[in-house]
Amino acid sequence: MKHIPERMCIVCRRMYPQNELIRIVRENGTEEIKADTEKKLFGRGAYICKNADCINAVRKKRGIERHLKRSVPKELYEMIESMREK
Repeated sequence: MKHIPERMCIVCRRMYPQNELIRIVRENGTEEIKADTEKKLFGRGAYICKNADCINAVRKKRGIERHLKRSVPKELYEMIESMREK
């Protein structure tokens, strides 16, 4: 049986399998913040579940900015919106 890593959503604080979450990363060196769709970029990461309530809350409360300590472009929030569950 293969081990499936779990990560915590920064909004609802629930544990999910890593492949079910959206990863946002602050890259080392460039300090650029972007969505890591393949989950292979190096740097500080934040995970958000694909639940519509969590995505709305992270935008409203600026959770990504607080977690990664950087300002986040609006395009990133729009990309996260497109990844959410329907």
